[in-house]
Amino acid sequence: MLLAAAGTAWAADAVPGRMDAARQAYQRGEVARAALELQSALIELHERLGKGFAEMMPAPLAGWQAEPAEVQGLGEVGGGLSVTRAYLKSDSSMNASLILDSPAVAAAAALFTTPAAAAAQANLRPVKVGSENALLRYDAANKAGEITLVLNNRVLLHIEGDNLSSGDPLVEVAKGWNFAGIRKLAGV
Repeated sequence: MLLAAAGTAWAADAVPGRMDAARQAYQRGEVARAALELQSALIELHERLGKGFAEMMPAPLAGWQAEPAEVQGLGEVGGGLSVTRAYLKSDSSMNASLILDSPAVAAAAALFTTPAAAAAQANLRPVKVGSENALLRYDAANKAGEITLVLNNRVLLHIEGDNLSSGDPLVEVAKGWNFAGIRKLAGV
């Protein structure tokens, strides 16, 4: 439903015009202008994708509060898109991140495909989040942990938490990702 509604709104957007303007500027030899138009189109596309991905973020657990999701293009760090959301309960916190098409995705994917890389990480163990494979790290001494999932080597889902009594809240929040919606929106 989100994509159908977005498709109607996107039909009247400025992205096609910016892309046409970029092509025309490039053909005239105005490379800087072409780059500016393409960057503007990319920013608008990231904003739209980010809004869609924000709807796929996990809901807060009972007793927790969730901050609004934040969207950021990652052009300055190799490309891609990041959507983050903070969750708070008393002095405990969790931060969820969805990262699309970034070098960070490949780095995280290596933990899933290279047993030696995963074994070198302290307190890291495989867990299932629904039908998805995930890696959970929890340090009881620091009451901190993280859970990581990678979808089709293009989407990194990561949740970090502090002041947690166990890794269970990380797993429970991770179960709230809309995996099917993320795959559909990301085209994976």
